[in-house]
Amino acid sequence: MKKFIPLIVIITSVLLMLANFIFEEHYDRGFWFSILSSALIIIAMVLTLREHQKHK
Repeated sequence: MKKFIPLIVIITSVLLMLANFIFEEHYDRGFWFSILSSALIIIAMVLTLREHQKHK
């Protein structure tokens, strides 16, 4: 279960980003900061998954 947590975080972040684009009415600075933070979380989790695969 522990090895699936980064994958779960990636999927959840992508779903939240899509929901944010669909349901947001005003594209202000807060909107873009939330998209940026979600993208950074996805990048961090992808790097974490790659690092775990290298150690195996």
